[in-house]
Amino acid sequence: MDIDERYGTNRLRPTRLRVEYIENPIGIDTRVPRFSWEFAEAARGQMQSAYQIIVAADEASAAAGIGQQWDSGKITSSDTFHIEYAGKPLVSGQRYYWTVKCWNQEDEKGEAGSAAFFEMGILDQHEWKAQWISASEEIAAPLFRKAFHVDKTVRKATVYVSGLGYYEFYLNGRKIGDHVLVPNWTDYDNRRIEGLLYPFDDQTSKRVSYIQYSLTEALAQGDNALGLMLGNGFYNQAERTIEGKMSYGSPKLILQLMIEYEDGSVDCILSDESWTCSGGPIVFNNVFYGEIYDARLEQRGWADIGFNDSAWNNARLVCPPAGRLTSQLSPPDKVIDTIAPVSRTELKPGVYIFDFGQNISGWVRIRLTGSAGQRVILRFAEEIGENGELDMISTGGEDQVQTDVYILKGGGKEEYEPRFVWHGFRYAEVNGYPGIPEITDLDAVVVHAAVASAGGFECSEPLLNQVQAAYRWSQLTNLHGGVPSDCPHRERLGYTGDGHLTAEAAVYNFDMASFYTKWIGDISDSQNRQTGFVPHTAPFNGGGGGVAWGSAYVIMPWLMYRMYGDRRLLMEHYEGMKRWIAYLGTRNEGGYLVRFEEPDSWFLGDWCIPGESELPPVLVNNFYYAHISRIMAQVADVLGYTEDHRLFSNLFRNLCRSFNEEFFDRDKACYSIGRQGADVFPFVLGCVPDENIDQVWERVLQHYQEELDGHLDTGIFGTYFLFDLLSERGKTDTALGMVLKKDYPGYGYMIENGATTLWESWDGHDSHNHPMFGSVSAWFYKYLAGIAPHPESVAFGQAIFKPFGTSVLSHASASVHTIRGLYSIRWSRENADRWDVDVVIPPNCSADIYFPQAHKGSKFTLITDHDTGRCIWCVDNSELVNCNEFCFRQEGGNLILTIGSGSYSFQLE
Repeated sequence: MDIDERYGTNRLRPTRLRVEYIENPIGIDTRVPRFSWEFAEAARGQMQSAYQIIVAADEASAAAGIGQQWDSGKITSSDTFHIEYAGKPLVSGQRYYWTVKCWNQEDEKGEAGSAAFFEMGILDQHEWKAQWISASEEIAAPLFRKAFHVDKTVRKATVYVSGLGYYEFYLNGRKIGDHVLVPNWTDYDNRRIEGLLYPFDDQTSKRVSYIQYSLTEALAQGDNALGLMLGNGFYNQAERTIEGKMSYGSPKLILQLMIEYEDGSVDCILSDESWTCSGGPIVFNNVFYGEIYDARLEQRGWADIGFNDSAWNNARLVCPPAGRLTSQLSPPDKVIDTIAPVSRTELKPGVYIFDFGQNISGWVRIRLTGSAGQRVILRFAEEIGENGELDMISTGGEDQVQTDVYILKGGGKEEYEPRFVWHGFRYAEVNGYPGIPEITDLDAVVVHAAVASAGGFECSEPLLNQVQAAYRWSQLTNLHGGVPSDCPHRERLGYTGDGHLTAEAAVYNFDMASFYTKWIGDISDSQNRQTGFVPHTAPFNGGGGGVAWGSAYVIMPWLMYRMYGDRRLLMEHYEGMKRWIAYLGTRNEGGYLVRFEEPDSWFLGDWCIPGESELPPVLVNNFYYAHISRIMAQVADVLGYTEDHRLFSNLFRNLCRSFNEEFFDRDKACYSIGRQGADVFPFVLGCVPDENIDQVWERVLQHYQEELDGHLDTGIFGTYFLFDLLSERGKTDTALGMVLKKDYPGYGYMIENGATTLWESWDGHDSHNHPMFGSVSAWFYKYLAGIAPHPESVAFGQAIFKPFGTSVLSHASASVHTIRGLYSIRWSRENADRWDVDVVIPPNCSADIYFPQAHKGSKFTLITDHDTGRCIWCVDNSELVNCNEFCFRQEGGNLILTIGSGSYSFQLE
């Protein structure tokens, strides 16, 4: 008999147990980890009134409710996430098992689900006994190995590994882990920086990620062999010149294997000079340019037991990087999918173009047969030029052609794919293939960070669905190494402006919690500890911007709090966020407004505005200065810093006053140039003088509806705010019309011109894979489907459902898997006689559902999955009739129903 039969559907059953956002994580390196869970069903009106967490040293004890490590006891609370551990001290490398039991609103106790586990990483740096080792500097991708013997029964084996810049790890000839391009990218060490376009004072913090693996089941009795192959990654990047050359040094590694035996003894296998090393088949690898692989240099079985390494050299000890070793908990890159070509074209004799039909990040896997020494050259691009050749302009130009070279070993069928590079492309050119390549000889391998999908949007307009798909492809293919990049080919940098603009959309679509936790750490590391300056890329690797970019350091932790309830992140980064605000206060010429940034830096305004005119950078940057000052006042309020709340609130008011004094033209009822979003920013701040609001707003509508014929004219920052502002002021159809425009500029123009990912610029002259205009996806969820967090709740504790926000669509749907559980909505006007709405609200949550009150006597019919019949009530403009626990109220032209968890269907006739 299952739990539902025994207890009924109102019993709470925890599911999806997570520690630090991750199910069954390995490598937790905080002494106070946080626990989260959801519930198995969205039954009617479910609420948690209490919980009990059990943490044990073994699975059987946890399942039996015996918490040797921690028994929280019954805690009266509705909290289901970020519950801090409060038990006995946790031990490095130890695996712990845990369960949780919950009580519902009637104080009925449910049963715990299956026990989950978490495994601790290395908690103290002095516990690292291994040493950093390297090979000769002339070796592009060195191989390392270490043989050892196991002659006792193994109880547990755990290995901790880092290889800079990238590594592959093998045990007994078998690759360990399904990830690629690891560890994730950080600012590892002190480095040589040459050729930057402006001076940079490197006062940053350093960090190196390691990955922890369990080898308990993989070790063999008797002989064993460890093997590692290293690649350059971002650690040894000395060729690129667009953003400068920034090299830390030649590849190096550290490895520590701890073997615990059943008799209680312990062995440690450590990286040191006893390891052997050699060159391998990768003779060149650079993340920006590509890889050269000479298969004739392969050493068969080099990572396996019994390999003769007598001709190899001993590894050399090298200085450790300055960065502190920290466990990688953000998602690694993985091979996500493979795509077959849709066409093959012979450009000229021996040169073929393969079209994969989709702009991706990753590489090509090629199969071929030929003679030893034959060279096959693979080049990659997003587009095809008029002459049928690869168009290299948006991809980086001819000075940065993405190229892989494979040199055959001969003797039969061969297969090649690179290890330590990725490319951004739709088209691949194959030159030198032995014979004529068949279309089945190539696959495109899709590679990006393995973030799980958390939401989806779909509607009756195919063009919007294409824009949504293009955004998702753009976002995913720009997630590499724990960094949200601007593009996956030319720059590959974590531009902070691009990153915070797309973060809300990313959270609606994907599980970004651990990913963004890591990246916020990168932003913190990049901050100048002396001045408070935050550069425009994180990890810093060149690039320009301005206040709108560095302000990611305030915006991102606040977003993590609002969407995931992460108060700890606010606390950890609060002082750094304050230093950024303080730094901006020094960048003026008297008064409050920021007038410049670092000397000789790029002080940009909005980016990629259509047309030739430019919105004054000083307006955009001071908007963000005011915007983040208001956020900091909210952060201080959340953390209970009363005096800081007062100071930041005053700063915000002073900045708004100065903003109006500097930019508002009362005679013309507009700000600055009155276009390109200039009038949008003050509405977002709420600083338009009360007596001028209607006049300025009419000017905005006239500008977009009449002067621009329904087109937009904003860059990446203005576009982010424009659509939301229009919808909040009742003009969703106006905003939707801008998205649907199929002529320049607009999203429809991109799709009409073959875009499968979003472009950097509206005219398509630059990169064809930049997610920075992807903020529109969040708008789809909030204002077309009509699902958003309540402004007064945290982490979707309460949602707002506002269907029917547009008259253009006949139906729309969206779902969002929040940290509390799944919300979803589908609305339809496809039946001419009524409107239909279906919603799902997770347990422990509630929602306000907005129904338009079209006319007197509107009849609402409620059908729920757990009711035996219908609940019908009628409403007119003078009287509201509440039904059971459902409460109606009127607001403007809407009837608002506040309702608890469950699955509901509504019909409005």
